[in-house]
Amino acid sequence: MSFPVPPWDETQIRAYFAREDLAPRYSALLGFAFTDVSVDEMWFECTFNPGKELCSPWGAIQGGFVTAMLDDTMSLAAISTVGFDGVVPTLEMKTSFFAPVMPGPVRARGQVLKRGKKSFFTEGRLYAPDGTVTTHATATCIHRPHEQVKRDRARQARGEANLAGD
Repeated sequence: MSFPVPPWDETQIRAYFAREDLAPRYSALLGFAFTDVSVDEMWFECTFNPGKELCSPWGAIQGGFVTAMLDDTMSLAAISTVGFDGVVPTLEMKTSFFAPVMPGPVRARGQVLKRGKKSFFTEGRLYAPDGTVTTHATATCIHRPHEQVKRDRARQARGEANLAGD
């Protein structure tokens, strides 16, 4: 598959996620699998299948891994709305745990609630196999287009500080 130049449309996003070999290593660790996306409605759905190696001593998935699942899902909702042009690093995030997440399949949905020129306000939910919400999160992230990311990397290579405002 040759990658189209961003911005990608919904068909190109779906084609990308059909390639399991392209998933980042951390996504594989969490058991990520793409389910669905709607660019127009600004949501992204996926499943995770965390294993016992991610459990706390009492048997539930450790909260940091649960938070990572929702962070990933909300970020994917945001980056989908801009056609995967660049990155959308999280600026702040709040996670509420309603029930333990046990090893095995869970469903996640990320939604962009509000999109500004550069910022996104998102929410995410993690669902147990029976459909109950186990975890809810909200986050703010900022869009950094590919051209800006290239400039940032060049600055890093030269040992210069990144300037968030450019």
